Amino acid sequence: MIFLIITPNAQAAQGSPALEREEPTYYNGKVLQDKGTHPKETKHIQHKEKALPSEIEHQNKAGLLIEDDPLTDKTYHQENPRKKETAFFNEDNIHNKTAFHIERSRHNSNKFRNKDGRLNVKTYHQEHTHKRKILFHSEEALLGTLANWVKLTYGRINPVEKYDVVVVGSEPEGIAAAIAAAREGQRTLLLDKKPKVGGLFTLGKLNMLDINWSQTGESLNQGLFLEFFQNINNRTSFDVEEAQRAFENMLAREKNITVELNVQAFLPIMNKNHVEALFYKNEHGELKKIIAKQFIDSTANADVAQLAGASFTIGQEDFRNEPKMMAVTLVFEVAGINWEKVKNYLNQDNDFYTGADNYSAWGYGSEMKKYKSLHENVRIRALNIGLQNNGHVLINAFQILGINGLKFGDLQAAKKIANEELPHIVKFLRDNLVGFENARLISLADEVYVRETRHLNAEYRLTVDDVLENRDFADRIAFGSYPIDMQATTIEEGDIIIGNPVQYAIPFRSIVPKGFDNLLVASRSAGYDSLAHGSARTVPIGMTVGQAAGVAAAYTNKQNIDFQTIIADKENRHIRRIQAILNENGANLKPILQHKNPIMDHWAYEGVKFLRRFALIAAGYDNKYNLETTISKGEFVNLVEKIAKYIETPSPIHFPFAENVYEQNVIVRDLLQFLRYNRLEVNSLSPTIKKELQSEGLEPTSIVSKALVYMFIKEFFELKNAT
Repeated sequence: MIFLIITPNAQAAQGSPALEREEPTYYNGKVLQDKGTHPKETKHIQHKEKALPSEIEHQNKAGLLIEDDPLTDKTYHQENPRKKETAFFNEDNIHNKTAFHIERSRHNSNKFRNKDGRLNVKTYHQEHTHKRKILFHSEEALLGTLANWVKLTYGRINPVEKYDVVVVGSEPEGIAAAIAAAREGQRTLLLDKKPKVGGLFTLGKLNMLDINWSQTGESLNQGLFLEFFQNINNRTSFDVEEAQRAFENMLAREKNITVELNVQAFLPIMNKNHVEALFYKNEHGELKKIIAKQFIDSTANADVAQLAGASFTIGQEDFRNEPKMMAVTLVFEVAGINWEKVKNYLNQDNDFYTGADNYSAWGYGSEMKKYKSLHENVRIRALNIGLQNNGHVLINAFQILGINGLKFGDLQAAKKIANEELPHIVKFLRDNLVGFENARLISLADEVYVRETRHLNAEYRLTVDDVLENRDFADRIAFGSYPIDMQATTIEEGDIIIGNPVQYAIPFRSIVPKGFDNLLVASRSAGYDSLAHGSARTVPIGMTVGQAAGVAAAYTNKQNIDFQTIIADKENRHIRRIQAILNENGANLKPILQHKNPIMDHWAYEGVKFLRRFALIAAGYDNKYNLETTISKGEFVNLVEKIAKYIETPSPIHFPFAENVYEQNVIVRDLLQFLRYNRLEVNSLSPTIKKELQSEGLEPTSIVSKALVYMFIKEFFELKNAT
């Protein structure tokens, strides 16, 4: 049975009845105008028949007005021609999770029906206005309208377009996926809602590349990323317009690619976990049906996969139990910078973490700490500065916290904050930074730089341990080495570097939604745990992953198999062939030389891993945990209380010391009393912990190390949850 996935909630989707193919008898919506207020709560209606025009409530001023297309009754159309207008979608209705409901009208009276119960449209419209209201609460509301059009016309849309591979999302990852598939001879369609390709690099003006360097100083991400890099003259900070042209030229050279932008809405048609087709509305408001063998979702938020019923975690709920997301950023453009003064200052300030070259500069961290923001959720960190060909610079440093990147309203609020804050920021730069004496604000990026939203539950989820233990995988499709850079989620937090890998692999399984056979996710929302995502989200990795997705889609078509077949092959024959094709195209995929992190041999490493998975400890760029140093009582309490928020315990946790001693170091007696306060016995501890306590001499006043405390905390929670 084929059915339409209307809700992005996978469980809801699985429980939804199939939408049958029916004759087109009623309406087709066109004009949508956002009234800007929040709709009232609506009731669920179980429809045994199709929704009639009279079944739309217009009791509420909220929502979107929709003017009827002419009904399909031929006589009615002849007598009641009406002007149709182009639809306008307010994306504020795209990112909430409220269901789409239509309310039954009080005008649903039998006097407007024929003897067979069908609506007499002529009689009805003599007494009722043509305007009616659909309550658009959410993405489902917008897609609900599209679903209705699909339902009325399913199987009769002419023409139905067929492709070998469809890529949705023209981010750099999607461009790489489309080009890779096309170069393998696949007729490929690249779709996006955006007005131009390049996404974060062009509309977001994020022009500094986070290169994943090898130990020999080469980029680990080659293939199509390297081709793009060469097209922007090997600049780690590139000119945005030059990048735009590079992407457009790369696409234009591929005869097998069709690019369609300004698309208004997508709707996948599913047969269990197989994408049968994709409906979408193009920029002219025309409904189109696309049939393809393979689909690749390269939208930043994995929107198509979510609509198809794939499972995700949101933000950092995989370890925090709440969907907090990293800060968003708006890149801004400034003119009047003296680049030579900037270079000289940052290269001579005796700070190891600052510097500049002919195109990039990074630093001014100590100066920016003095900035006092106008808004409570705004923070400016050290500046990342990229020079443009026109002499202007683009600055990535402006953090806005507490923003949900899935909500259009939040993103609009972020832009409003930026417009209010930036003149104040630029004045501060002018007054306090060397080389910025004549700085003036030029513009703000069109698109908010969103670092984190969804994380795919893939056939394999990359973990923080995979990254920091430099793990390789037999089904490797890309490499990474970028530090795990976790931006703050709230103003109370700081940015942290969890650790710095040497080289790790991205497995093919991490881009396959669990259970799906012809859909891949090649974007920052692929199958990475939220901490692993702190490294794997970088665009160079994403472009390499995108290239692999395109090649895998082409290979699957040629072999007449599916992605689950590739994963199920224990001998990795299919993967090796895909890797060979990638290597023929410059990917340079080969087994990783062993790079064992020295911390892995430490007796307390299991305790380190336990706390690291909650982002409660960080090793920084130099991978140092300082395990032999001491820890204060206050730090101990803070660690335990935070973990208790993330891990449910059967009983409350009690501490044996008061706040007035929080600055004192943890001693042996503190740990023993802590156990007694929580009704646990010393003998229940592992031999390893007891041995370390003995090595401290078991003197009650002996100060203990972080290593012992980390292992103690790990075992405490294991014991607590075992009781």
